[in-house]
Amino acid sequence: MSEEEKSLEDVGEDVGSALPHTPPLGIKAVRPGEDPNPLEMDDVDVPVGRERPAGNWLAALLLSAGVVMSIIGTFLPWVEISENQYQSNLIGWDQGGSAWIVLIVGILAAGATGPVWNGSRSLLVNILFIVFGAVLLVVAAIEISEVNSYQLVSEVEKSVGIGLPIVLIGGILMILPTVLDKRTWKFR
Repeated sequence: MSEEEKSLEDVGEDVGSALPHTPPLGIKAVRPGEDPNPLEMDDVDVPVGRERPAGNWLAALLLSAGVVMSIIGTFLPWVEISENQYQSNLIGWDQGGSAWIVLIVGILAAGATGPVWNGSRSLLVNILFIVFGAVLLVVAAIEISEVNSYQLVSEVEKSVGIGLPIVLIGGILMILPTVLDKRTWKFR
């Protein structure tokens, strides 16, 4: 060994550490020859289960599809009017109050799908979706019955457009997964 190496070893033994400084925040310095991971698996608490419940992806997907269909159905034709060769469509947005109800329920339901995507199986969320779906079913049924009860006047025909059945299907898709989810309906 050279004289420099001997003097460095002597200085290291006198100071007590071969490192120039102590690491911050209580981190133990690793000296040459020591194991960098001295922790044993007995000392570490490893969680064996998930902290949150497993998500129901199928239910979340169906609920989201129902929300999207209800919102899109607002902007599709609800009534098709034909007179001789002239055809016209009245979109849901032109209907006034009913369209506002469908749009607001769709937006509220969109906000309520977040917990479902995160794995929540709350009874409150299920009841909300049943209420939202029921409101959509009632509004679509009333609008469809109004169009179907129209009396033929001077060759003007009214028929149900594509928007109302889509809103109806959106309401069914909101109710169906919540009713079929057996885990949340267990009362403890």
